[in-house]
Amino acid sequence: MLSETALKNMGIRGLCDDSRKASPGDLFFALPGAQAEEFARIALSKGAVAVVGETEAPQDLASKWIRVSSVKEERASTAKTFFKDPFSKLSAHAVTGTNGKTTSAFLMDAMLSGEGRKTALLGTICKRIGDRVVASNLTTPGILELYAFAAEAVNAGCSDLVMEVSSHSLHQGRIQGIHYQSALFSNLTEDHLDYHKTMENYFQAKKLLFTHYLSEDGVAVINIDDAYGMRLFDEVDVAQKVSVSRLGNAKAVIVPQSVQSGEDGMILQVPAISEKPFQTGLVGEFNADNVLLVMSWAKSIGISENSIRQALNTVKVPGRFEMTFNDGSRRVFVDYAHTPDALERVLRVARTLCRGKLSVVFGCGGDRDRNKRHIMGEIAERDADFVWVTSDNPRTEKPEDIIAEIIGGMHSDHFKVIVSREEAIRAACKAMQAGDVLIVAGKGHENYQIIGKTKQHFDDHEIILREMC
Repeated sequence: MLSETALKNMGIRGLCDDSRKASPGDLFFALPGAQAEEFARIALSKGAVAVVGETEAPQDLASKWIRVSSVKEERASTAKTFFKDPFSKLSAHAVTGTNGKTTSAFLMDAMLSGEGRKTALLGTICKRIGDRVVASNLTTPGILELYAFAAEAVNAGCSDLVMEVSSHSLHQGRIQGIHYQSALFSNLTEDHLDYHKTMENYFQAKKLLFTHYLSEDGVAVINIDDAYGMRLFDEVDVAQKVSVSRLGNAKAVIVPQSVQSGEDGMILQVPAISEKPFQTGLVGEFNADNVLLVMSWAKSIGISENSIRQALNTVKVPGRFEMTFNDGSRRVFVDYAHTPDALERVLRVARTLCRGKLSVVFGCGGDRDRNKRHIMGEIAERDADFVWVTSDNPRTEKPEDIIAEIIGGMHSDHFKVIVSREEAIRAACKAMQAGDVLIVAGKGHENYQIIGKTKQHFDDHEIILREMC
């Protein structure tokens, strides 16, 4: 392991594991692979001081090559040293699951802030330290970026870090060396099988958060209404486990006495937390699950009832069942739903708010799990009155091919294909009549569309407002 003194003596000014981003003064980590040496040479040509690799040093690079048994292990330990062990100075809290991570993280952050703590937030929508916000590229960043972010948070005076933790980051060891004070599990439904291949592999990746990255005295808060959540609760051995159930599972510690949901939000009666009811502007069963999970977490780590209530009353999450247009009769919502479970939940909630026809605009991302496409088509056809099938982020696939797989699960004539997402949204908006509800699903907070390998500006909200206003 490289010591702080060794790093100083080498003149290391930064750490890098992506040759495209290498800068003068960097220590470059050549991750194992066929192109490791090629990437190392590129990094050195850009001014990197030395390379950490697992193979024997190429003869001409011997003076700049540090051979180790595991580059990933060395990368984690060096990051800890270089950034002065920032996670030892932060209370880190993680939430994982297929759906609900972003809403839960926003609620967690707001409840901690309500206690007067200065927080940092890392997730799908943004990276934020105090009041400074920048957009996120990944739900969970790479380990070097993560340590740099944590160090910046410490320097800014933050006491707590709230993170969404993805299954990819867990499987790839991107949170190596971190031990969380608390970890939440929302649910596990079909997604990312292009990467994990099976639901069992997907579950095992999520499980790592609770078996490898939770502090010895940490608390695990788990939704046991979810079948994988119930299994997780039974299988993990941690100091504190809190089981949560909206549906009244007998094994749950925290169960609501009642949940009343309407157009303007919810009222929850949760005796295990307070005798007085809680109110929130969030709507729908899926948000009831998120709210209960985070309330249970807050209770378990000693957050005050007042901070819980304040967060529930004020938090708004961009692109999560976000009402973009409402003229008192017609309403259009934008939602990030891009999995079968998420789409089903959103449409079911929308149905309860709809006095006319319920329509949905959606597509599926390219170069991602293909198996869910026909399932989402089936769900959309079943739960909406009319479906506008369109493009999402096609990436390197042909949009027409993706759409063909979606409509493979549809068997009625209550849908229309419009490949252009903008034209599909405009057509869906034009077709609305009094009492109708339209859901524009799949992209949520995103203000871009990825076509080929190019990211170009595209915002569902802008298209909706241009057409409706």
